[in-house]
Amino acid sequence: MNTPKLFKAAGGVALGVALLSAGYWWGQQNSGHSITPEIPSASPNESQDHGSHDTAPGAVDVSAEQRQLVGIRTTKVQLQPLVKKMRTVGIVSYDETRVAHVYSKVDGWIEKLLVNYTGKLVKKGQPLFTLYSPDLVSTQEEFLLALQAKESLGTSSFVEIRTVAASLLEATRRRLRLWDIAEEEIREVERTGEPKKYLTIFSPLNGFVIKKEAIQGMKVMPDRELYTIADLSTVWVNADIYEFDLPHVRLGQRATISLSYFPGHQFTGRVSWISPVLDEKTRTTKVRLEFPNHDFVLKPEMYANVEIEEQVGKKLAVPDEAVLDSGLRKVVFVAKGTGRFAPQEVKLGGKFNGYYEVLSGLSSGEEILASASFLLDSESRLKEAMGAMAGMEGHGGMKAADVSSPVNAGPQERKTQDLTLTLSTEPMKPKAGENIARLKITDKAGTIVRDAQVAFVFQMNMKGMVPSKADGKLSKQGFYEAKGNLGMAGEWEVVVTVRRPGQKEIQETFKLIAQ
Repeated sequence: MNTPKLFKAAGGVALGVALLSAGYWWGQQNSGHSITPEIPSASPNESQDHGSHDTAPGAVDVSAEQRQLVGIRTTKVQLQPLVKKMRTVGIVSYDETRVAHVYSKVDGWIEKLLVNYTGKLVKKGQPLFTLYSPDLVSTQEEFLLALQAKESLGTSSFVEIRTVAASLLEATRRRLRLWDIAEEEIREVERTGEPKKYLTIFSPLNGFVIKKEAIQGMKVMPDRELYTIADLSTVWVNADIYEFDLPHVRLGQRATISLSYFPGHQFTGRVSWISPVLDEKTRTTKVRLEFPNHDFVLKPEMYANVEIEEQVGKKLAVPDEAVLDSGLRKVVFVAKGTGRFAPQEVKLGGKFNGYYEVLSGLSSGEEILASASFLLDSESRLKEAMGAMAGMEGHGGMKAADVSSPVNAGPQERKTQDLTLTLSTEPMKPKAGENIARLKITDKAGTIVRDAQVAFVFQMNMKGMVPSKADGKLSKQGFYEAKGNLGMAGEWEVVVTVRRPGQKEIQETFKLIAQ
């Protein structure tokens, strides 16, 4: 085994634990508490250099060799162009302002169906079908009679007669217009002097026929929809935005979408509407995006990946990996020179593309600890750091857990009310994470008790730690078993409650050391 490399690795782990523990602890404590973990220096001279600095609460001294060993990287606090990107999923839908419904305004029968299938692309003014209507024919005849009356009575010397003739002609002409008879067709009837037997209905816009109820020869009435036509040259995409992202979304903002079945291509649109209400269950708000679709690639009901981007501008910022968040405070390590790092509480704004905006606590040009491989190496190292933190003086009155304590050395027994309670765990030496607790209950004759109800509570005497509870289930071997999650290394209490019919409730506390 290469002993120097082993010592280096051990030193790196110890350094990582010390830095993370100090930052978390310092963020939790009042300013009156202080701790200075001691890390061996590379040389006596370097230690003397460190002693020349002012002592800061939670400051950590790191030798040059240790900095190189664990890969510490620093960066300067400076102005960064911040970009907020919001990603979600949307569904393509019709532009409701470009959908038309076609009805007949008179009773009649469809004589000839000119657009005869769903999905057909039609142009504005294109004939859809011809309609025969007795009411329409009789109205045209009345129009021709009114036209003849006006011509014959228009030269009358009586003003009233001329006025009535003109009014009758205008009334019949208006009735034809209200039935959607085109002005060209009215003039054609006027020119020829013959009523038209069939009325032609035209498309009101460019688009696709998305619904067709018209059938050749069928009787139609004014309340029956015959066609629905949608213009797909512009489509909507409806997306859900979480409430914490709403301050970054505004009308007219640029948005892009991409399709999983159309890789390598992005569509650009804009935000056209933001719902004024919030969904109480999903905590999201509907946002409508509008996209041009001249080649009809985007089709209603397609799923799309949506990205909305906000350019915040240049702000004082730090990398998100440099921030240690205790839940109450946010802390970064500031480089004080000669290998010393001191925790500094900061007030942060929003998170933008891997950076936090700095509102206070840091100045431009300051050097901070940006990242080190040990900080993100694995979850197990974080738990070890928390375990080391639990033993620090002044942290909620906790004492350091001695992982070599005999508490871990096998089953533990408690005798009470003529019963013997024996607690064991699987694995035999508890670990941070999920363990199985087994309780064996025997009476004074040594017989296993099988009629009990057993409850387990796993708790740690530490601020912020929430106890976990579980009910024991009787196994074939006579053990009451329950799974318990020991969230971190250190000393845990297992409170066992035993209830039996007609007997006094029993409650005993066992101690475990999670490693």
